[in-house]
Amino acid sequence: MIRPPKYQHSSKYESNSYLLSRIFDDYVKEHYKAISVAVLCMILISITTSLNAYSLKPVLDDIFINKDQRMLYIIPIAIAINGLIKALATFYQSSIMKTVGQKILTNIQLELYSHLINSDIQFFDDHPSGNLISRFTNDINAMRKTVTEIFTVIAIDLCTTIGLIALMFSQSAELAMIIFFIGPAAFYPIRKLGRKMRSIAKNIQEELSGFTTMLDETFQNIRIIKSYSREAYEVSRAQRIIDRFLNIYRKAAYVESASSPIMELIGTISIIFVIVYGGSQVLSERMTPGTFFLFIGSLLMIYRPLKSISSVYTSMQEGLVASRRLFLLFDIQPKIHDEAKLKLMHFKSYNMLFSNVYFSYKSGVKILDGIHLNIKEGQTVALVGSSGSGKSTIFHLLQRFYDPDYGDITIGNISIKDVKLTDLRNSIAFVGQDIALFDDSVRENIRYGKLDATEEEIVDASLAAAAHDFITNLSDGYDTQIGQKGVKLSGGQKQRIAIARAILKNAPILLLDEATSALDAISEKQVQMALEYLKRGRTTIVIAHRLSTIENADLICVISDGKIKEFGSHSELLTKKGEYANLYQEYKKEKTDV
Repeated sequence: MIRPPKYQHSSKYESNSYLLSRIFDDYVKEHYKAISVAVLCMILISITTSLNAYSLKPVLDDIFINKDQRMLYIIPIAIAINGLIKALATFYQSSIMKTVGQKILTNIQLELYSHLINSDIQFFDDHPSGNLISRFTNDINAMRKTVTEIFTVIAIDLCTTIGLIALMFSQSAELAMIIFFIGPAAFYPIRKLGRKMRSIAKNIQEELSGFTTMLDETFQNIRIIKSYSREAYEVSRAQRIIDRFLNIYRKAAYVESASSPIMELIGTISIIFVIVYGGSQVLSERMTPGTFFLFIGSLLMIYRPLKSISSVYTSMQEGLVASRRLFLLFDIQPKIHDEAKLKLMHFKSYNMLFSNVYFSYKSGVKILDGIHLNIKEGQTVALVGSSGSGKSTIFHLLQRFYDPDYGDITIGNISIKDVKLTDLRNSIAFVGQDIALFDDSVRENIRYGKLDATEEEIVDASLAAAAHDFITNLSDGYDTQIGQKGVKLSGGQKQRIAIARAILKNAPILLLDEATSALDAISEKQVQMALEYLKRGRTTIVIAHRLSTIENADLICVISDGKIKEFGSHSELLTKKGEYANLYQEYKKEKTDV
């Protein structure tokens, strides 16, 4: 689900109240039934805690001073019943909130994954994968901790504190007022510590994202690291990041540790006041010893929840910083999407037209400079040119990974902006030189082209892609796990699985980007045969550096500096003796030299 852009002003993300209200609205409110039960349990815990404190008064006044024999049996039974109720309430409250916390965590993870998977390609250009992985792990866990602590630690301790304060006021308003005015004095420094912790937490999250990004890069590039013997260098990079972590965590430890001594100091001052004032009240017989010890007991009991609230408030800032980072991510809406009023349209033909298309990436460098390209249905068109000339960009625009800065692209006289993205992309099969395979079985990687494909269809596609023989010779055949990015397969094997996947998709438009450039002669011959089968009856656009593979193309376009400099068949372009002829001569010379 992609959320509508409800929250637009970035300054709001700095407000704790805004972040907490959004957490409640988006993730907590839907669990109101379970939380209501948990709140009732919290109220029971608060009441039973207050009753435990109140029991000190009859124990001292009725048993020890008035020598009431009956109370010696009644009070323990009452305390036992009270303790049982508190234990049951604590159990249900804790189990409910832990379950709710886990549901919230999984909901956020699924929503974030859904949001990211529906984001623009430009979004992934701007955000390193390690940074995004950090949001899934570090940020979401910190956010869940905030949610559960609000409703377990803060909520229950706040209820307990209110109950104990009410009990103290019911016994002696004068003595309770002393504590009531001393207690809030602690919250000013605690609030200052919370602000400091929020700044530190922001640095921690940023460093964690950087570290996760570095780990991702390291594991992705492990072969090049070992090839250059740069293990020690990479360890030194990690050491620098970890040292920065240590410095930040040291500051965090100081800030988090400061709240407890502050509460200790406030608690000590409160007890001193109670002893001095309450003791004088007892000596003057204006207060019973039971009431005095009720106050002492309540004060000791209230110290723990107040200390817990102050500690959680400080550490909760880390979760709020994580929430801010997540909400900023959620509110980045894709620029390329289906319009709400989009009419249901389908391609009736697959003639393609690039009309005066201009495009540049964020760097501002112009990649396409007024491209005009007419491709007829069933044609094979080859794009030739130096690296960076804009060939792959044409593929990106055709699949609407990006939109042109100016101009339009049509298929069957319908602008691709007027067709649903799923319909457009389902009409296109892509095979590139960098094969994208998943850490799954051979079967599931081929089935990715058609999720409801039968076993027979998968085998037929593999046969057409010249892949069936090598697949059946693998350890587990089609059930063989191929590892991340197909690491357990050779380059030619990966290419043929990708081609089988494209054959299974059976899309009318085929895009081939350097599909045989990294293969040896034997593998290239096998893959080329599979590609020839794949191209039958399809409108095909090919990018190739090996010019021998495109000699039979219906149309060859030479692209340079973002423009189509010349076009025609292979023989026509050689006759023109222009840029293509020069490229072809250089290619033939390179082959001869080899």
